[in-house]
Amino acid sequence: MISILNFALFPSKELFTFGKNTVTLVEAKKSSIPALQPFLTNVKTRLSTFQSALERESKNPLIQLQSEKDKIRIDAFMAFRNLTESGATRRKEGVAAASTEIIAIIRKHSWSIQLLGQKTRTAAINNIVSEIKTKHAAQLALTGGTELLDELEQAQLDYETTAKQVVETASGNSEPTVSESRPELVQALKSLFQIISLQEISAPSADVTALIAALNEHITASLATVKASGTRAENAKKKAGEAPTQ
Repeated sequence: MISILNFALFPSKELFTFGKNTVTLVEAKKSSIPALQPFLTNVKTRLSTFQSALERESKNPLIQLQSEKDKIRIDAFMAFRNLTESGATRRKEGVAAASTEIIAIIRKHSWSIQLLGQKTRTAAINNIVSEIKTKHAAQLALTGGTELLDELEQAQLDYETTAKQVVETASGNSEPTVSESRPELVQALKSLFQIISLQEISAPSADVTALIAALNEHITASLATVKASGTRAENAKKKAGEAPTQ
């Protein structure tokens, strides 16, 4: 079985490197495990799209800023959703019922906006914020979610401002961004890993066993590298923030 992997730990460049090296490992065994071919092809296609997005982003600081603003609004949405979800189990009078009403609105427009493309995510957030503020203000206040919904609304406005600037400066380029192509690459990798794990059950062989071992080693090494880089970056930030000694 292939090790469980949290892809969210990978920054974008590291995710590309991980995907590229994964393709290399699977390519070496594809001839002896034919069932992998369509899944491998899908990963290669998604990886190519993701690479192009990374290259465009590196050349256009506004696109990078847009991706950063997009992540901020996703985080704001998750904070609001988590608060509302936890409110559904509160004992305080009226809070659970109010939270349940708001949860229904979120579900109606999209419970998992983090999985959507940026344009669809924009529409979903606008719909959620608008409906809650105009039709369920009392329930919102009762759940204590007013501040978090305001933060989500502001994050959305910041994103839309940057997105507008990107459109104004772009030369008609409608290619996917990093934040749009990343989920597709992650899903393709998950599907590839899943079919490999299933092969271990349905059609076991020495090649399947060897591939799974190689991939698990690859996952362990990649995660160790990412975590080490994160630790170094965090230490550098702390060091930069220290007051100089006299």
